[in-house]
Amino acid sequence: MPKAKGFFAGSKILQAAPTNTLPRCGACGLHLHCTSPKMPVIGNGARKVLFVAEAPGEKEDEDGVQLVGKAGQYLQRVLSGMEFDLEEDGWKTNAVICHPRRRKPTAKEIMYCRPHLDKTIKQLQPTVIVPMGSAAVESVIGAIWQEDTGKMARWAGWQIPCQTLNAWVCPTWHPAHLLREDDPVLNRQFKTHLTAAIAHTDCPWPAGPPEWAADVRRVIDPTQAARWLCKCADMQTGAIAWDYETNMLKPDGPDARIVSCAVAWGRQEPERCIVFPWHGEAIQAMQKLLCSPIPKIASNLKFEDRWTRKEFGHRVRGWAWDTMLAAHVADNRQGITSVKFQAFTRLGVPLWNKKIEPFLKTKGDANVNAILREIDIEDLLLYNGMDALLEFRVAVNQIKEIGCPWPWKI
Repeated sequence: MPKAKGFFAGSKILQAAPTNTLPRCGACGLHLHCTSPKMPVIGNGARKVLFVAEAPGEKEDEDGVQLVGKAGQYLQRVLSGMEFDLEEDGWKTNAVICHPRRRKPTAKEIMYCRPHLDKTIKQLQPTVIVPMGSAAVESVIGAIWQEDTGKMARWAGWQIPCQTLNAWVCPTWHPAHLLREDDPVLNRQFKTHLTAAIAHTDCPWPAGPPEWAADVRRVIDPTQAARWLCKCADMQTGAIAWDYETNMLKPDGPDARIVSCAVAWGRQEPERCIVFPWHGEAIQAMQKLLCSPIPKIASNLKFEDRWTRKEFGHRVRGWAWDTMLAAHVADNRQGITSVKFQAFTRLGVPLWNKKIEPFLKTKGDANVNAILREIDIEDLLLYNGMDALLEFRVAVNQIKEIGCPWPWKI
């Protein structure tokens, strides 16, 4: 994500972890044992679609050309039925560009070879990138996601408007997997995924990726925060997304405390997002907002609802949307319901919690975490504000997809 401006310019949590930019072929050693080492990208790319497979097979290694074996031929047949010529309209490469001798490439080999793919993407500037199979997903997405990518089923079919690459990243099954499984459902999915991918004719962010972190306003003065919150509580249209940061997971212990709170509000688009430390007049103003009829959005709303009952002795009024529950409704796959995953796959936002997450973890639900004593307050507030802002944006995206009535009018 580009560096944010405004209140949070230079914040450490928006800076991606450094990644290796030099291929480590010497450490890999695959080039020493294949016929066609370091296979180049093939294709004219007329429609700017880059297909990334796993690694060259025996046929590819023998011919020195990517995706010419049975899997590549199947891919060509499917694309031809969509009036897309793989050689003329696209480019083709692999996560690992040397033949790994009749086995799947290892995680280290993918990591060593990733700089080759990074350089290819930088040079070609594709509008669409189609990672086919788990090795390609790990190569294309792994460094951006910065967590274990997990099973391929988690990613297949998403059309990710990736802000880091400013390209549509559209993962799907590897054609070799389809030939082995001979599953009509997977084959139908494969064709659906490719149809959606090649339909994109422009990058997802023509004016450049958005700097949404600049929309998060830190309000340290509780009186000023209270004025904003009371104004929000009096709105006649719109909705809010909001999020607590707390010093432990559950509010039951005597040391349980809310540390900060963020509120994003607007009508179909977040018009403002403020984040403030939990003290003074802001607390009473937040209680007024939570008792107002304005529709409310959260991710895993039972967390905010439970902490509200502990803090104020009553539940939240006007729950309208839970992005986690909506993710279950829209798609029943495992591992996709967090606001982080939804924000990445739907909005292309890379993870913003990696520097904060270790401080939020505890050895038990009732143990105090480290956010009060070890986190820079500016980083904590930005993390909290990004949660609320992106919960709002994810909810808007989900509502459009599912086709629910807009909950913006009171």
